[in-house]
Amino acid sequence: MLLLLLAALLFSSQMVDGTPNSVPLDKEELLAEKKLKLLNRPAVKSIQSEDGDIVDCVDLYKQPAFDHPLLKNHTIQMKPDDEISGERDEGVKARVPSQAWQRSGSCPDGTIPILRIQKHHLLNAASMEDYGRKPWHGMTKHKIRTSSLSVDAGIEGLHAYGVLMASGFSYIGAKASINIWNPRVGGDDEFTTAQIWLRNGPYNSSDSIEAGWIVDPSLYGDRRTRFFVYWTTDSGRTTGCFNLLCAGFVQTNPHVALGAAFASTSQRDGRQYGIQLNMWLDSDNEKWWLMFGDDEVAVGYWPSSLFAGLRGAATLALFGGDVYSPRIHEKPHTTTAMGSGDFASYHWGTACWIGKPRIKDYSGEYKYPYPFGTLSTQTDCYSAENYAEILWTEPLFYFGGPGRNHPYCE
Repeated sequence: MLLLLLAALLFSSQMVDGTPNSVPLDKEELLAEKKLKLLNRPAVKSIQSEDGDIVDCVDLYKQPAFDHPLLKNHTIQMKPDDEISGERDEGVKARVPSQAWQRSGSCPDGTIPILRIQKHHLLNAASMEDYGRKPWHGMTKHKIRTSSLSVDAGIEGLHAYGVLMASGFSYIGAKASINIWNPRVGGDDEFTTAQIWLRNGPYNSSDSIEAGWIVDPSLYGDRRTRFFVYWTTDSGRTTGCFNLLCAGFVQTNPHVALGAAFASTSQRDGRQYGIQLNMWLDSDNEKWWLMFGDDEVAVGYWPSSLFAGLRGAATLALFGGDVYSPRIHEKPHTTTAMGSGDFASYHWGTACWIGKPRIKDYSGEYKYPYPFGTLSTQTDCYSAENYAEILWTEPLFYFGGPGRNHPYCE
């Protein structure tokens, strides 16, 4: 009888969730299991995407945002009361791709789709403790001087930028169409984005809200191009996160999953894909809304009570690309690409672009960014250029590059 009991105990120690487990869970895996219970919410319905992702349909009122102490008694606003979005992006012809998971199902009313974090995401991450946050390596002050712009901007350590930027006024909105590509990411601890930023505050401790696309193997465990949002109140030192990986952003849309992969990306000299994004402040209801797609449907919002400077307006708007790498200032340079992976000078069909960038000021109108300037922080590796094929037409903003390339960026 004693032998049978010992055998039963031995067998049960080799089972996890009812399946055989020949290797006991190590400390890292146990930490991952604990973290997963904090990150993932109970699902009303789960959707297995053809690309390997799992999307959980979570009760709207059980989303992570309401863990924030400032949002304990928050009442969800499902859509803006009123918003004049301005002109449509008629001049840039690019298709809007679906998200891959949408081919496999949809979420019911009263829920939102949340990308499930799986164990391999955490085990592959650079830091399990800081999973969902940008790596913090300090900020440096960068003086930018152009014919129409003079600004001291904060540049995050170990990042390279190719951006169109506007500063000098108060901005209560920014919108643009962003060309979608799938650039190379050299290391698992690196990422590349194309996005819009709105910022306010000291260069080393600023509020920021951001949206666009990203390729980030440390966060997602793969190299697919995904939709993302991000926020912070101190330049990313201790606050904020991507998507819904911490309490803050309130999602209202049942059809768009933050962090989910796009089903299609642009091809060189082939079909072009893009997304229209609009971030704007509803000052009456104290919310920064994020709108998505040609029809500008609401994805959700950041309550302005989360912020200090951004509670009233942004003082810096940026459009373009960002590459993060621990090797961004080393030799050999990282091979992580920005944009399409080609320099801005290759233009339409080859280089990545931002179409119809607009800022919104207190007049309530959307305008071309002014005063503006273009910035590339590593010109031999990545570039930025405003270019119009016809002199009197509005330019497209092109940006990007391959990173390491012989003999200029090595």
